[in-house]
Amino acid sequence: MRRIIITLLLVAPMFVSGQSVNSIKAMTFNVRYANPKDGINIWENRRDWVAESINFFEVDVFGAQEVIESQLKDLVERLPDYTHVGIGRNGGSEGEFCPVFYRKEIFELLESDTFWLSETPEKTNSKGWDAALPRIVTWVKLRHKANGHEFYFFNTHFDHRGEKAQFESAKLLRKQIAKIAGDIPFLVTGDFNIPPSNGAYKELVDTNTGAIGINDTHEVAQKTYGPTYTFNGFALEPDQTRERIDYIFCSDKVEVKKHHTLDGQRGGDFISDHFPIMAIVSLR
Repeated sequence: MRRIIITLLLVAPMFVSGQSVNSIKAMTFNVRYANPKDGINIWENRRDWVAESINFFEVDVFGAQEVIESQLKDLVERLPDYTHVGIGRNGGSEGEFCPVFYRKEIFELLESDTFWLSETPEKTNSKGWDAALPRIVTWVKLRHKANGHEFYFFNTHFDHRGEKAQFESAKLLRKQIAKIAGDIPFLVTGDFNIPPSNGAYKELVDTNTGAIGINDTHEVAQKTYGPTYTFNGFALEPDQTRERIDYIFCSDKVEVKKHHTLDGQRGGDFISDHFPIMAIVSLR
């Protein structure tokens, strides 16, 4: 009997917090900047809901968008199991952040940096092409403490107006991911402000470029659940004609088990003007 028990322990997968260490729960979350004109959906009414949902779903790593410094402090206070990386898009603590949060007990940070979506990606506060605002990408390289697996995680927020900026940002992001991640698995989260029908989306997932393979987790997931759109605009009645503009992308070396758009609405109360997305993945 003892021999059987030992054998089972040796072959059984390891688990952390009720899930296999080979699985990663990733999320993208545009939390909506703290606009005092948002009525019942002002940040002070939503911040606990945002943090409680992240804690409840036991998200391992997530990228957030539209986070100003005061909101970042609120998230840090309410998410004690996480640490984060990221700077403001105008440099330092100025402007909106695209922070990456990850669970301290699960991951070790190996590298991190920020680049700008512009013709000069290393230049702080640089605005690219016809963009209305400076836009950034925050990235980290993480090692899973339990199994030693390493992967990259990129988080961004594309411009909401400049069509050329959106297309060129997609090209630059592909180039930078190939340069930074190489052959190592990666995840990409963000509010891309483009639907799947947009040319910038097609450029991002184009398999003919020959550089790297980037997959939309919604399209390759074994199971999908939730609304077909991600931006709700705090509208009480759902607009089913809208397309997705928030995404979690991944490399060919990532297997996607589930893709879940969380419909965070309670009557007129919303978790954000974007629904967060969670993907459960494993590294091949």
